[in-house]
Amino acid sequence: MDESTQTEGKQGTPTTAGYCSWHQRIAENVQRIKLSEAGSGGKVHYACPPCIGNWKLTPYEDQ
Repeated sequence: MDESTQTEGKQGTPTTAGYCSWHQRIAENVQRIKLSEAGSGGKVHYACPPCIGNWKLTPYEDQ
């Protein structure tokens, strides 16, 4: 019998896991962060909820 050890989500369900630019690891529920143009170097940065709170970051969607 072939059993999966991973839980499968509904097909088409988006995931929000990604790389947190602040603690430099993969995290759940990352959000795109709005940075000033001068400080970002044109790159897109993402942060997890704990880093958003700790660093007082502003998610792009909240602008």
